[in-house]
Amino acid sequence: MRYGRRSRHIPSESEDSESEIMEVINDNTIVSSKKDMEDNADDAAETVKYAPPGTICEVHNLYQSKRDDNGRTSWTKKKPDDLPSTGENPESAQYALIVRHVKCYDGRKPLQIHSIVVQSERLKKVLGEVLDGYPGVTMTLERVEFRSPFKPFVHRWERFASARDQELDSVTKSHVDLLYTILEEELRDTIARKNDLVLNGVVTHDLLWTIFEPEDEIFSMVGGRPRAFRFKSGETNCRTGAFDLEAQYIDFDGDDFGFRDKDFEVAPFAGTMPITALPVFPLRHHSDQISVRDALVARGAVWETYKGYHFKYYEGLAVGRYMRREFKFNIKSRIIIDAEAFNTFNPDESVSVYPTCGKELTDDERLLAAPTLRGYSLKEKRWLEFNLDSVKEIVWDSQAFDSLVLPQDQQDLKTLILAFANAQSKQVDSFDDVVQGKGRGIIMQLSGPPGVGKTLTAESVAEVMKVPLYVMSAGDLGTSASRVEEALKDILRMVPKWGAVLLLDEADVFMEARNSTDLWRNELVSIFLRMLEYYEGILFLTTNRAGNIDPAFESRIHVSIVYPDLDMTSRRHIWQQFLTRTAGTEQFSDEQLETLAGVSLNGRQIKNVLKTAHLLAWSQEKPLAYEHLQTVLKLRDATLPTANGV
Repeated sequence: MRYGRRSRHIPSESEDSESEIMEVINDNTIVSSKKDMEDNADDAAETVKYAPPGTICEVHNLYQSKRDDNGRTSWTKKKPDDLPSTGENPESAQYALIVRHVKCYDGRKPLQIHSIVVQSERLKKVLGEVLDGYPGVTMTLERVEFRSPFKPFVHRWERFASARDQELDSVTKSHVDLLYTILEEELRDTIARKNDLVLNGVVTHDLLWTIFEPEDEIFSMVGGRPRAFRFKSGETNCRTGAFDLEAQYIDFDGDDFGFRDKDFEVAPFAGTMPITALPVFPLRHHSDQISVRDALVARGAVWETYKGYHFKYYEGLAVGRYMRREFKFNIKSRIIIDAEAFNTFNPDESVSVYPTCGKELTDDERLLAAPTLRGYSLKEKRWLEFNLDSVKEIVWDSQAFDSLVLPQDQQDLKTLILAFANAQSKQVDSFDDVVQGKGRGIIMQLSGPPGVGKTLTAESVAEVMKVPLYVMSAGDLGTSASRVEEALKDILRMVPKWGAVLLLDEADVFMEARNSTDLWRNELVSIFLRMLEYYEGILFLTTNRAGNIDPAFESRIHVSIVYPDLDMTSRRHIWQQFLTRTAGTEQFSDEQLETLAGVSLNGRQIKNVLKTAHLLAWSQEKPLAYEHLQTVLKLRDATLPTANGV
């Protein structure tokens, strides 16, 4: 048997493999000259046999050739100045390693390693343990290629060195030593620089990649809040020069917990920078790593409890998005947290995750949880993202229904309204229309002039039931019939899902009797009637003109209440309630209360007068007094001649 012009012993299946392989390892390769190869071409074709792939413990060096006329290069056994020839073939497959070289232009050395191909099965087995779990590395491949700057080995160098020191058979040890020697020389400067920088708590921009290892927990302040992410990859952007990082965090899409992607950028900087001064850095470099980690895990545990539906109070900034632009809102009102509804009714901004987590998160996953919750602001009528730390419990008004002022002969209506509402919320009434799903809601019509308690009735019911109140008006639904139908469909699906009370304020435009001339209004009324058939929640309709309602509504309305104008007794009761909640009635005599009740105001106007009087008292740095109310009422009397004087 011959290798070129020199014979070698090739191990056979019947021979002792280790001794034979060692014999091959101890033999040096001599590559025949081109002339000799040509002279013996015919003979070589018949007799040359090669060792099994990856068994020769030697380096097979290949070099990048000069570019041809088409700008292409190839890998050759010769230095770049020689003519190109095929470098990787059955001969090269014998070697444990193939090392490819390219010219180096930094002046320190003529050549540098471009890549290393591992062909030794023994070496691949060892590296499989060293690089276990490292993204992008599959050591079971026939040929495993690593390219400069050899990130896996820089990140796992200590583990590689430890593997080399383990008890290995002599052949495997020689293969491991061969790769270690090559890489130690190639990476010596990089690893030494990295260790020196990290020891001093700093880093240079060109070595950022050395401190970010795949699957690292990394830390960043995002929106003023501490966050943790899982690092996936990082590369220097050849266009901007910035170091671009790809990371992941845990989120919830309404159905599953899972990962979402997050990108970071470290702009170019000169010299060194403290690692903790970077916009994002490995959590292990944080000066208070344990405390930060514990706090983030605890926050993630709280965040995890908000999956599903929750009705809360919110005070802080919230974020909304429209047309790929981000808007911030200062919210101070009640909100609904519901990620599933966010995706369903706000599809343009829906969120998806890679559902790789279980139904319950681990602490490592809670660490990565986003500190934001998605839901709906009832006051702003917007789908928003809320900060977890700004979510609070609702302080319920246990006396809300007591504030509702009705004439003495209508006091029993409070009990009736609550009975209807509670029955609906608990689905007590099993009676339904013949058609499945029809007629399962409770609809109450509240008619009367402004400021007599119609809206307060719906608010009080929701407060007593401790459920959301969704208020909508004709203006919220649009003007075209198609837009109204689309908006109504979403609202009438959304509100029962939350167990909320729905208030359609000033519903006259949807309930007015149809006629032969106003086709647009007729269409709106028809749409509204059809939608009400399948509504399954509690609905309050407020109107100012009870006598002009389309007859078709009579069969759909369960309770109809007509509110008269407030009499003096009702107004006094309202004044007492408002004053008790603010300044206290002890500062006002019975005569003063009677005088205030004598002014012909509705409930909303009384509230506005009190609010203005409070502002006046605050500007004078005095407690609210009767004189402040007198001043406001006199100003109102001057601008509204119909108001009675005080």
